[in-house]
Parts: sequence; structure tokens; C-alpha cells
Amino acid sequence: MKSLFILWGVILAGLAIFGSSEAREEDWKFYGRTDHYTCFYDVKSIGHPSENIVEVSEKQIYTNPGIHFMIGELGKKYENLSHSVTLWQINCVDKKFRCLSLTHTSKENKIIYSWRILYSSGPSGEWNTLVSGSMGERLYKEVCK
Repeated sequence: MKSLFILWGVILAGLAIFGSSEAREEDWKFYGRTDHYTCFYDVKSIGHPSENIVEVSEKQIYTNPGIHFMIGELGKKYENLSHSVTLWQINCVDKKFRCLSLTHTSKENKIIYSWRILYSSGPSGEWNTLVSGSMGERLYKEVCK
């Protein structure tokens, strides 16, 4: 009888873990792909820090060609690259964007590189114009509705 309770405990714990990770994955919505990565944005992360400005997290899951490109650009420490998560601000009126943070993560779920803007009197960072046909424009169309 005791082993039956243990078995049920293990099964329920497994379902709880699987269920929670599955729910978390549903937050990421696919919006495009390139030869180097597949792109998702986190629907639940969308915020509006000020009028016309949207903040959103984006995840890029790298393909083998994308990993090889990153190794060529940034070195051997990217050999086990899995994905990156970027926090973007998008100005929906001016069609401009800027990066607030970026984290590259390995297949072992270890941080390879992490960067973020430090807030002192407000966000800093250069605004860039969205390029027509780019993944940035696709993200803009998804979140600036």
C-alpha cells in the first residue's frame, strides 16, 4: 500500500511539473523564422510603459546555421547555443525599436552572455528605425495592433 502511495505521488508530481512547463510554453507565440533562428514573443510579457511604447520579450531559438554564424561572430563559447531572449521597446507610432536586455543561453540552460540597460533617470539606448520586411517589423505588426 505504501508503494502505491509513492507511485501516485511520483505520477502527480510529474504531471504538475509537465503541466506547469507546458503552460509556460504557451506564453510564447510564434511569429516568424529565418535560416538562423525561429522567433517567438511572450504574450504575457507585453507591457505599455508609456503612451505608444510597447515592451515585449522575444525568444530566438537558433538553428545549426545560426549557431555556426554566432560562433564565427562571437567565438567558440557559442558552440552549445540554444536560444536568446531579448526585451524590446517598440515605439508603435514612430516605428522605432531599441533593446533593453539580451541573454544568450546554452543547451545546458547556462547563461553564455547577458546584457541590460541600466536605469538611472530612465531607459537609455539608441532608437533604430524598423526595416521593411525584417523580423523586427513582423514583431511590430504583432504587438502594435
